[in-house]
Amino acid sequence: MVPSALRCDHGAMEFSDRARAWHSGAHPSASGAVLLIHGFTGSPQSLRAWGEDLHSHGFEVSLPLLPGHGTTWQEMARTPWNQWYGAARQAAEELLERHTTISVGALSMGGTLALHLLADPTLDGRISAAALVNPALKLPWYAPAAALLAPIVGSVPGVASDIAAPGVIEEAYERTPLASVGQLAALQRRVRRELGQIRTPLLIATSPQDGVVDPRDSASIAAAVAGHVERMRLPRSRHVATLDHDAPAVLERSAAFFREYARTTDDSDRGPGSSVGAQR
Repeated sequence: MVPSALRCDHGAMEFSDRARAWHSGAHPSASGAVLLIHGFTGSPQSLRAWGEDLHSHGFEVSLPLLPGHGTTWQEMARTPWNQWYGAARQAAEELLERHTTISVGALSMGGTLALHLLADPTLDGRISAAALVNPALKLPWYAPAAALLAPIVGSVPGVASDIAAPGVIEEAYERTPLASVGQLAALQRRVRRELGQIRTPLLIATSPQDGVVDPRDSASIAAAVAGHVERMRLPRSRHVATLDHDAPAVLERSAAFFREYARTTDDSDRGPGSSVGAQR
């Protein structure tokens, strides 16, 4: 029997079943498929409600647990960023075995991984749209030194549960491994060089009062990519907006955005963004 919760960090955190990888299964009235990617030190729990809502709109949804997550921060410290990306890409490829195109939704570092997917030339034209919630493009200036400090310090206090709604908890590590901070910084450097290659329509949802990721990262992404961008402001939420006050608006707008571009992708008579105004 699989236990209902996994204990990590010597009892400091319990991960529920909602923190496990989740797949909705096929939908009888299919609208397409969506890959959801959770954030740094987090788990699928932060996006599970989003996935369930998308499934109710007719989408098949895949929500993988990234390697090194949902166990212990020590295990995450041993996991390079290309393994996080590899899991996301594998989930995308599995959906593409059943669908001509897919959409991608992501939170925080999940947004960084999503952008790397969008820049992959072998996936060109196969991802119809992406919705990024508080995507992370840069870390503080001292981040490159994290890998050097990791053998000495090991970890620092975590960044989980940056949420304005009272009583809501994000299931994530209570410690952040410095080795993983260095890995994230390396991933972000690569993605910053790739932004100009991205032509996939983007919905970028941003919390002005984000306590983890600089809200200016969203503006930098919107300015650098080559495709259509729609901006969405989340005035009542902090970083984990998918669990916060503005979550219903994110769910509603992303479902409509994915439906819009799933249609235009397969319709040669209509150009991308024909009924959605660009807002940079």
